[in-house]
Amino acid sequence: MDVSELSLDARLIAVLRERGVKELFPPQVEAVRAGVFDGVNVLLCTATASGKSLLAEVASVKAALEGRMALYAVPLKALAQEKLVHFSHYRGLAKIGISTGDFESDDRRLYEYDVVVVTYEKLDSLLRHRPSWLSSVGVVVVDEIHYLGDPKRGPVLESIIAKVRHLGLKTQFIGLSATVGNAGDVARWLGARLVASSWRPVPLREGVYHGGKIYFSDGGQRAVGGAGGEAEVTLAVDAVASGGQALIFTSSRSSTVRIAKAVARAVAAYPAKLIDVGEAQALAGAVLGASTSKIIGRELAELVARGVAFHNAGLELEVRRLVEEGFRRGVIKVIVSTTTLAAGVNLPARRVVVADYERFDPVVGREEIPVLEYRQMAGRAGRPGLDPYGEAVIVARSRGEVDYLMDRYVRGRVEDVKSHILSGPNLRAHALGAVGGGYARTIDDLVDFFSNTLGYHQVKTSLKSALLRSKVADAVDELVEWGFLERDGDLVYATELGRQVARLYLDPETAARYINLLKAVRRGAVSAYLYIVLTAPDFPRVRRGRVSREVAEEVLSALDVEEEDEEFEDVVRTVAMLKAWIEEVDEDEIYERFEVAPGDLRVYVDLFEWLGGAAARLAGVVGLEEHRRGLERVTARVVYGVKEELLELVTALRGVGRVRARVLYNFGYKTLRDVARASVREIASLPGFGEKLARSVIEQARQLVE
Repeated sequence: MDVSELSLDARLIAVLRERGVKELFPPQVEAVRAGVFDGVNVLLCTATASGKSLLAEVASVKAALEGRMALYAVPLKALAQEKLVHFSHYRGLAKIGISTGDFESDDRRLYEYDVVVVTYEKLDSLLRHRPSWLSSVGVVVVDEIHYLGDPKRGPVLESIIAKVRHLGLKTQFIGLSATVGNAGDVARWLGARLVASSWRPVPLREGVYHGGKIYFSDGGQRAVGGAGGEAEVTLAVDAVASGGQALIFTSSRSSTVRIAKAVARAVAAYPAKLIDVGEAQALAGAVLGASTSKIIGRELAELVARGVAFHNAGLELEVRRLVEEGFRRGVIKVIVSTTTLAAGVNLPARRVVVADYERFDPVVGREEIPVLEYRQMAGRAGRPGLDPYGEAVIVARSRGEVDYLMDRYVRGRVEDVKSHILSGPNLRAHALGAVGGGYARTIDDLVDFFSNTLGYHQVKTSLKSALLRSKVADAVDELVEWGFLERDGDLVYATELGRQVARLYLDPETAARYINLLKAVRRGAVSAYLYIVLTAPDFPRVRRGRVSREVAEEVLSALDVEEEDEEFEDVVRTVAMLKAWIEEVDEDEIYERFEVAPGDLRVYVDLFEWLGGAAARLAGVVGLEEHRRGLERVTARVVYGVKEELLELVTALRGVGRVRARVLYNFGYKTLRDVARASVREIASLPGFGEKLARSVIEQARQLVE
């Protein structure tokens, strides 16, 4: 089907042609016929690179041209940023916005936009606030809809859809995924037409590698290197030598670095030139300049200079962006990644190598990755317009594993998406959100609300209505016990505290723990405030090193908690790490002491900005003003990574972070008034400042002190 045949605004068709889209792929044609541009709910379960995201973008902009809003929901902030770039093609036709944080805000400013890219959690939070502009939403796109099966994000998606249905919005749902085992079941729940296809623009061959051979699923074999040598290295260099690129997925962060170094040595030793040395060295310089950790920056830059990179959650977003862009431009030939890269970032390669099919889980030990995850990785194989084919190869460690891996993964069926919303913690959280957001006023209302979820749809018993009522009643009883709800017979009301918990998008159990700990604080102390906020399960735990007795004693002197508990020790290690951060310890020292890299630190800071701020608000609601102020100060220090004496400078002056603020302070500019009185020449002469920045900070300071 030629794009000129589509019943779209001529301006939209012109944008498609500018992007090189002249004819639709077969799955796209099927989706158009299913009604994706006609307001029909559609679930698109088609292969990676088959064009489903393009259709969702066009449907969103089409709605905007018709005077309606579109919301495009993704699971991760990084994907939201990437999607914003994709929508830049349509900026002449629609005003594009993004909203991924501040769960307490209803973001009234979003009404100014035609298309808004949001994370799942932000969209659910917006629906709890029920801003007036919701009535103008005409399209809701749910990208990566297989996240319905995720224990944490899945219930959020179900809650979103239940709220939209409750509000009676005339909204089209478009679900996108390459990997849903029970797509028909999910489509029926959504009330959507299913478009399912395995068609790909680049043919995919899948196989298992062992002993110098790839055994393909079609019965063919191909020799690659010898039986010796590291399998991942052999497969990657072979792909590069044949004019392609390779993505290697491995189970741990340390192995991404180890394998990348081995590949770089092999690329350098190859008899023919495989990379553009000049471009690679220029990119290496940019990577080194962007990395706040010189240890990690140097290690990565040395590899990038040889056309290879590692990619994991320890890297800062800007460094990851440079690596990904370098790969897209072909400067980097091989990336070795943890599965962070597989979760939707669009980086296709000639060959995808799955080095490990097991990973370590701290709770259950070694476990096999699901087929869904393998499919997400395998789907990256084949660059449209560049590769004649794509190859996905999973590595077997013994000959006996070849047949097992072929049956389990290459020929295996993707797991069914199963709901988690009716489990206790999820049910409590979303019941409070429903009552606090005005979606339910009685037990019956709550039963009706949850009967719109996938979880209810999947219950296989004739007594499921009675079962749901029983679960809802138990959840309400717990919320009443915590003081978040009040019950009068069948009527249910959110208390002021409960409404605040719902607005803050807090897990009720975490909120109850925060309140109990704050009420038990014997004296305000930085370590105690850090400890309280870090007890939330959202935070990863620092497990390297001995427990700091000094930090432990400071916590124990302020709080009555169980010292011998293993959880206590893990939280105290994490407190010690963040305490080093707010005492302005260098990021490389933090990395060496705690194995917390800059990318990890950014996760802690973002989470603490939300949860520390939420704990402070709760303290205010329950009348603990001293602790509210203490938590606000500690949260600000974590956000900026500074001692308390620098807070005035870093919070007020744009362009001044922890390093420049310390320079100002040490040179005698300790307050905004000090900066306002300074001359441009004085500030410009300081390390890290130039004339332009000096003029800016002085002008800001003068405006603030006048």
